[in-house]
Amino acid sequence: MRQHQLPFLFAAVLALLPQDPPQPAPVAPPAPAEPPAKAPQWTPATLARLAWISGTWTLRDGERTTEEHWRPLQGTTLLGSSHTFDQQRTHFFEHLRVEAQRGTIAYLASPGGAAPTAFQLTVVEDGLAVFENREHDYPQRIRYERTAAGMTATISRLDGSRAVAFVFTKR
Repeated sequence: MRQHQLPFLFAAVLALLPQDPPQPAPVAPPAPAEPPAKAPQWTPATLARLAWISGTWTLRDGERTTEEHWRPLQGTTLLGSSHTFDQQRTHFFEHLRVEAQRGTIAYLASPGGAAPTAFQLTVVEDGLAVFENREHDYPQRIRYERTAAGMTATISRLDGSRAVAFVFTKR
């Protein structure tokens, strides 16, 4: 091989090597997103505002009955359970609790006895409590509202889609 062919081969090999990708043009940063709703800080008074949930709540749908039992507030916890059944068998059960947790209030649901999923309290008003978990597939929002007839528990996605309401009367 001749000396003057070497630079030509070197240039040809360099042309075959991967090149650095083109650098994108600088882009202005996006406008700041609206910050996620911050859970209210827990105080004994906040948790006491949820005491109205205590009691036995019943929903009848044909042959099936769903009952939610909530013990009175004791310490920093409301303990609850949900049980759907008919004359033949239990169709569903869930262990529930609302408790103070690291400066917030959380609703913890353990369907079928599974590990609990936490939903943070985001709204508390007289007769209304809303709990949310953005990371959960479904539901992402659990809403309890006292009504003239009793209590309505509604589960949904954060945007309100796939809403299912459970209308309970107090027993």
